[in-house]
Amino acid sequence: MNLLAAIPTYHSASTLPRVLAALRRLSPELLVVDDGSTDSTVALATAAGARVIALGENLGRGAARDRIMAESNTPLVLMCDATLEPSPDFLALALPYFAEPRVAAVFGHVTQPRATTLAERWRKRHLFKTEPATTPRTDALLATGVCVLRAEAVRAVGGFNATLRAGEDADLGHRLLAAGWQVVADPALRTLCLRHDTAHEVLLRYARWNSPTGLAPRAFLRQLAYAAKVMMLADLRARDPLAALLSLASPFYQLRCR
Repeated sequence: MNLLAAIPTYHSASTLPRVLAALRRLSPELLVVDDGSTDSTVALATAAGARVIALGENLGRGAARDRIMAESNTPLVLMCDATLEPSPDFLALALPYFAEPRVAAVFGHVTQPRATTLAERWRKRHLFKTEPATTPRTDALLATGVCVLRAEAVRAVGGFNATLRAGEDADLGHRLLAAGWQVVADPALRTLCLRHDTAHEVLLRYARWNSPTGLAPRAFLRQLAYAAKVMMLADLRARDPLAALLSLASPFYQLRCR
C-alpha cells in the first residue's frame, strides 16, 4: 500500500540516523519535518536521503505533525518520533487493520532496553508500563510515537491542532473517537525507545503524555492521590524507594503543563 513514513524532529541528531534506517526498510518515501533544531538534525536527515522541511523556529509538536499531514498525498501515513525505532514487522501487523474502513489509526507498545538508571526504571514502570494490555482494543486514546494514520480520517476531524505544543495526539484521538472512528492499540506492535532520559526529562515527558493541557486544582489533587496510592506503592513493591520520590514529584510537573 502507498504509504509515507514521516518523522517530526527537534534536536534529534543522536537517534535520527537509526530511526531513518529503520523507516527506510518499511517505506521508500521518507519525510522529516524539523521543528527548529539547532544541532545537526537537518544535515543528517538530508544526508540520509529524506525529504526535509525545516520550520525555521520551534513551533511545537502540533505544528510539526500538522505540517506532515499537509505534505502527505498518500492514503496512510506512518508517523514516527525521532527517538523510537519500530520493529521490522510493525507495518505487517498494523496494515491489516485498515481493511476495516472505520479504522483511523493503529499504534502499539513502547519498550526499552534493560533499565540501568533510576529514570529508566521509573520510565519503564510508569510511562511505558511494565505490563501492557494483552489484547488489542479499538477505542484507545491515540498515541503517535509510532503509529499509522488514515489521512482521510485525520482530515475529516480537522487534523492536528497546530497550536498545541504537547497533547496533540490525545486531542486528535478524542475527536476521532467522537466522530465514530476506531483507534486501535495493539500491544503486539512494538517500538524501541532509543532515548536516555534524566529524572527531570522523564518527569516532563510523563507530564506531557498525561496532562497535556495542565491540571485544574481538583484534578491535581486526584493525580496527587493517584501518585501516592498507586505509583509510589508500585515503586515500593519493586524495592525502589528513590523511584517513589519521582512518583510523588510527578503531579507537580503536570502543573507545569498549564
